[in-house]
Amino acid sequence: MLDAHASTTPPALDTSLPDMQLAIQGMQHALLVMQDEIARQSRFLEHLQQQKRQWLETQVAGLLPGFSASVLDALVLACPGFVDDVVRAVFRENRKLLGLFAQPGAAVALTSLQVRLAFFLDQQKGAEIHSADEKISSATEEKQKLEKLHYETQAAIQMLASYQSSGHPIPADVQAYIRQMAERARQIAAQQAGVPANDTRQDNISTHQQGYDNAAYPWLYYSHDIGLNFSHAAAPTAAVPASQHKTEEHAASDLCPPEQGQHHDARDTLACHADDRLGAYS
Repeated sequence: MLDAHASTTPPALDTSLPDMQLAIQGMQHALLVMQDEIARQSRFLEHLQQQKRQWLETQVAGLLPGFSASVLDALVLACPGFVDDVVRAVFRENRKLLGLFAQPGAAVALTSLQVRLAFFLDQQKGAEIHSADEKISSATEEKQKLEKLHYETQAAIQMLASYQSSGHPIPADVQAYIRQMAERARQIAAQQAGVPANDTRQDNISTHQQGYDNAAYPWLYYSHDIGLNFSHAAAPTAAVPASQHKTEEHAASDLCPPEQGQHHDARDTLACHADDRLGAYS
């Protein structure tokens, strides 16, 4: 059983900051919580996969404990689609001599056949395997969504920082979103004013293995709509020599899929030009 994990509690917000700085600070808070949640989802996935492996190992051990006529007969009844001429031949070649002595190489042959049986059971998609695969798929999808959101939030922080440092005017729709993010951060801070730092919400591991710190949980999807709201923004760029443009275009072609080079919305700009030192998808 996995240990319950409480997300890192971000430091207190300075709600007196200007909207731009407060929005960036809110995104930084969100990154901390998302990093913890992505790690938690990874552990949860490992737990689900281990449960599936253990179930398969238990089934295989019961169905194929060794080479004997009785085991083969039972295997035919339980898994008729598995027992073919090859399986029958392996049983014939590895039966114990005089019913007492194992044939040379029988242990290796048994392990190989057990692996084949586990694969067969996995492919049959019985009720247990189907349920396990659905849980694994759901947890994988959730983790991938968080990884995408984590990446978009990192890229947005970098974009806003570039506006601050360049002095370029910020597009009106981005300004509106910054105000929205700042207000959202102030609301979270106000709601958490009376929440004890060590108060956590725990759920049973069998359902989702959740253990969130109340002060951290609201930040998990703080920037959930960031990709949509930055879809028409572009990072400010300074004039550079033509030779440098050529070098950067060549580098971008190595980093970005061809279809991304055909679009010019902010998500393409963010995906292709975000500083990798921020650790996106790491």
